[in-house]
Amino acid sequence: MITVPLTHERRTVYWTVAAYGAHGHSLYRTTGLQSVSPTRYWHEYWASRRETARTELTEHTLVVANTLIGFEDLPGEGEPTLPPDLPAGAHEVKRFFKFTSALEDGSLTGHGPAVLRTGDAVRRFYDWTVSTQGHTHAVHVDVSTLRILDCTLTHYTREMRHDDLPDDVTTSLMGQLEAAGLYWIPVQESAGTCLRVPLADGSEITISGITADGREVSSRHAVQDHGGWVAEWDDFNDSFVKIYHSARQGLTHAADTAALASAVLACAREHGGGPVLKDEPRQPHSSEPGQDS
Repeated sequence: MITVPLTHERRTVYWTVAAYGAHGHSLYRTTGLQSVSPTRYWHEYWASRRETARTELTEHTLVVANTLIGFEDLPGEGEPTLPPDLPAGAHEVKRFFKFTSALEDGSLTGHGPAVLRTGDAVRRFYDWTVSTQGHTHAVHVDVSTLRILDCTLTHYTREMRHDDLPDDVTTSLMGQLEAAGLYWIPVQESAGTCLRVPLADGSEITISGITADGREVSSRHAVQDHGGWVAEWDDFNDSFVKIYHSARQGLTHAADTAALASAVLACAREHGGGPVLKDEPRQPHSSEPGQDS
């Protein structure tokens, strides 16, 4: 059983590098690269090869959104699971289901298979879980606490230049946010892309970069342009606090980003951490075996 709290949304970023010959044939393609350093290495390596006519550098973003539903919301018997419409800029979208178990404090943890593709699969797994509770080697669970998650996986892709890659320190910041149970949303503004970090109490933190000349820009600006970070907390109710501003403090990029991460995580703890998917009182307990099959 998964024991980490479930969130409304989780975002993962990785990169791929592909190289092509003069006649368009594929020379090489990486698997998904979670770190910037190997991404940069493979792109530079293949770009410098004599036989390479063209390289492709692609950023992939996977967004998983979770929604609590009841048995009555599942596709009917024999019906396929219809995906939602493809969002703008998305390469692919998939929909699936899985079970979760409600804890005493209302938080939810995963239970059972990570992917159940149809309503029939959900009902079969529930019936099997109920029927095996008396078995010695069964995974024992209070079936009244089982809930169903409707999950949407959206895959976004973006072609990019080598110079547009974020640096390793910035990538580490995103990893620290994820490790702390926080998810971040890139938001395009006039000055560039900032990161917005929703918090459990409805407030949010906005992170922006500052160039060496003091301009607020993308959170993914080049290392040589780095002049600092700005992080601001906003509760959308006339409360607006700058929790970190490092411009002209003379910190290295790594030290600056570490201090930013510390300030953001401290603020997040004060406001309950990241949004966690909670059990809903109106959500009906799981039905009796076979009732919805």
